[in-house]
Amino acid sequence: AYYNFEGKSSTALDRSFNDNTATASGAVTLVDGGAPTGSSPGAAAQLDGGHFRVPGIDMNSQIRDAGDGSYTMTAWIKPSATDGERFVFGQTNQGIHHGIRNGGFLHSAHWGADWNGATNLNNYTPAEAQGGWIHAAWVYDGATDTGTIYLDGKQDWTGAKRPPQGSGTLIIGGRNGGEAGYRGLVDEIGIWDVALRPGNIANLAAGLSPGSSADEDGDGLADAWENLYAGDLTTLGGGDRDGSLLTYLDFNN
Repeated sequence: AYYNFEGKSSTALDRSFNDNTATASGAVTLVDGGAPTGSSPGAAAQLDGGHFRVPGIDMNSQIRDAGDGSYTMTAWIKPSATDGERFVFGQTNQGIHHGIRNGGFLHSAHWGADWNGATNLNNYTPAEAQGGWIHAAWVYDGATDTGTIYLDGKQDWTGAKRPPQGSGTLIIGGRNGGEAGYRGLVDEIGIWDVALRPGNIANLAAGLSPGSSADEDGDGLADAWENLYAGDLTTLGGGDRDGSLLTYLDFNN
């Protein structure tokens, strides 16, 4: 799924073509001015304890139990509070919860196997061009049970991590049914059922859209999709054979 909030509607459209609509619950306001160095700076979501629910993404069948269980969750965030527990991603019953915790650190958790990043956001100054926004990414490689946190495209922590324990559907801006809500602005939300590579995360932090669908070789398939599943731009060519309209990132790095 991919949400850029440009429509400024309480129902956030999924720009990935997968129709995983996100619906606002509680104190959520759509505002002008998103991440200035992101790909869609026109608007953002202001969360003040509210969150978005995505009933179309079942966190067990579509994440934990799909393939090897890998996933990636990314967002541009501009927190207005870093105290307590402020989760950017979660689900309706325990399980995955990623956000800010323990006094201002990016945090990764699977309802157990919890880890902080290395950087305290209260002591961190993003690039001037970002206007106070930071790019945060949480990656889990299910094949190796490895979790990684990225801050502005750079690894901030990596280590062993067991699969998530929980159920229900995806939440953006809270955890476990909506508690421990994030506060601040969010933009350019991306969710994948694969573990993106470091180069992919760096590209996102540099402003690439999570919905990038460049087709520079003109074969009818998104170059990023070809690189993800074949490792090159020549093996799969010949058009969108299954009509899936899949769009992924540029995997050339």
